[in-house]
Amino acid sequence: MKGFLPYDPGVIPTAPPPRAGDSILLHVEGLPPFKDWHFSVRNPRHRIHSRFMVLRQAALKAMGGRAPYRGPIRLDFVMNAPEFEPKKKLLDYADGIQDTLDGSHGTQFTYLPIVYEDDCQVCVGENIFRQSTEIFYEIRIQFMSDTGDGEQAPAGGAVPRA
Repeated sequence: MKGFLPYDPGVIPTAPPPRAGDSILLHVEGLPPFKDWHFSVRNPRHRIHSRFMVLRQAALKAMGGRAPYRGPIRLDFVMNAPEFEPKKKLLDYADGIQDTLDGSHGTQFTYLPIVYEDDCQVCVGENIFRQSTEIFYEIRIQFMSDTGDGEQAPAGGAVPRA
């Protein structure tokens, strides 16, 4: 879709969203994007913007044209690397991943959501670091039901929250 814009905002979905119980697995070579509180990695001028784009492309492929999911998400993340980058911790990478898979906008960019609408949908998950000479990460995303029991909430019915 890049052309008039200096970046790729994403694609318009061509299929319905995943169903509750579906899942996708992403395997990405290299280091994941991290959360940068001072200068967003979404900005094409950020020094690790390419990591953001590599993950978005992997997620687009895994979603196969489906629309973003609108319910709760389980996101499990495993990072394999010799060590963290200076001043980074596992949570910085997990936050960067979550920011990458949703939609966002700023004064310099607008990105369409890929896996979910907003990272606040991620309600459970596990982050693991494995020390390794190989550098890659894997993300397993499970599309959960609103009821917590594997079933979709009834149409028009409110689901009690604990």
